[in-house]
Amino acid sequence: MNGFFLDREGTEQIHQATLAVLQRTGLRVDHDGVARLLLEGGARRDDEGRILLPPQMVERALEAAERAFTVHGRGPDGAMELRSGNSYFGPGSDALHQADLKAGGVRDARLSDVADNARLADALGFDFVMSMALPRELSPERLYPTVFTEMMRNSPRPLVTTAVTLDDVRHIHRLASLEAGGDEALRQRPRFLVYLEPISPLHLDQAGMERLLYCAEHGIPFIFAGGANCAMGAPVTPEGAVVQGSAECLAGLVVATLAASKVRFVHGSNTSAADMRSGMICYGAPEWARTVAMYADMARRYDLPGWGTAGCSDSQGPDAQAAWEAARSILAALKCQSTLVHDMGYLCFGELYDQRMLVLVSEVLREARHMLQPADLSEQALSLDVIDQVARGGSLFLGHRDTAKNFRSRLWMSKLINRARVGQGEPVEISRRLADRAASLLESHRPQPLDQELDRALGEYLEAI
Repeated sequence: MNGFFLDREGTEQIHQATLAVLQRTGLRVDHDGVARLLLEGGARRDDEGRILLPPQMVERALEAAERAFTVHGRGPDGAMELRSGNSYFGPGSDALHQADLKAGGVRDARLSDVADNARLADALGFDFVMSMALPRELSPERLYPTVFTEMMRNSPRPLVTTAVTLDDVRHIHRLASLEAGGDEALRQRPRFLVYLEPISPLHLDQAGMERLLYCAEHGIPFIFAGGANCAMGAPVTPEGAVVQGSAECLAGLVVATLAASKVRFVHGSNTSAADMRSGMICYGAPEWARTVAMYADMARRYDLPGWGTAGCSDSQGPDAQAAWEAARSILAALKCQSTLVHDMGYLCFGELYDQRMLVLVSEVLREARHMLQPADLSEQALSLDVIDQVARGGSLFLGHRDTAKNFRSRLWMSKLINRARVGQGEPVEISRRLADRAASLLESHRPQPLDQELDRALGEYLEAI
């Protein structure tokens, strides 16, 4: 098995290094129940109180995890079969700022941005939806459940949600159960995944473990992806950071499989580079594309779905830098077959969403998928008859019926790309074309609505929080 960056020998080296970290350095564990689970499962506590995991505990957890599972949308369409080799793309979450295309400038994110961005992501055909905005106007206890409800209302696609407390996860679970028709129905057809994090380096905190145990107990699919960023939360080398990120991720899997018999788990972590002048974590860094590929190779080695990132930039708007950084990472994510690829459209270190950027990266993704299609060696595609007819007839391929029939499906033609010749018409800035496309979709797209009774029930639940 050769991956995008790591061959069979390379994935084995990373795996053995990961096991060594968990056995030698181990974990700081704040949750007494989780510490007890680990110790009863075969771990030991060292003189400094760290919990050390023997390799066989990790291997057992890897064997116990589900190899693949499906996350469903509302209704029969749009399901994601999460398994190694499949790739799905969606936006990111929790940006503090939003570009205001009507008023101009950048402002604090609002709840209405969650609704508009989810509706736009749905219209653009992303495979799943995240919140993209973290509104300032909501109280902490209502924030994440309300944001989740707005995602449900504005897109029928599968959802990936964030949460910071156990109550957040409980409320989100209850809201999704109302839509599904009960807890058991939701367990059978999960509608969402929860994004969970350890604290890098190698720290399983109380709140994080509470949320992880709840997800494991209720069959909720989850990601356990730390901030193992080069030179900040992890070593400066991308390879060392991937070892640590993988160790943190697999520690979560060990805990979950000790707590529950059926675990739906996405392998991977978040490993980018820090800008050494500012200390900011760079979303457009080439190191992140490299580590996404390495995590994808490791997920393939474990035969698990993998977590990835692409389509984001540290620029402050959809300019040349944004396109440059986003396109590079999208191509890498497709080539390495990362499974669940998030953060499409993020700008400015993950702090900003701009609807023009969502349009841009969705178009880049479509073009990249078109470009990377396997060669079609069918008789029709090889075109021997067409070549013969045109060459013998002295005509042009442009006028042949085969060209008229197939050019739309065979050739990439984007209305957002300017292909006018010199002097033909007035050039329109790409940002203007992107803004017009976003405005048009927001005006025309109406996603499948929630049932009125369900919508009322969701509202009543939120009011009671």
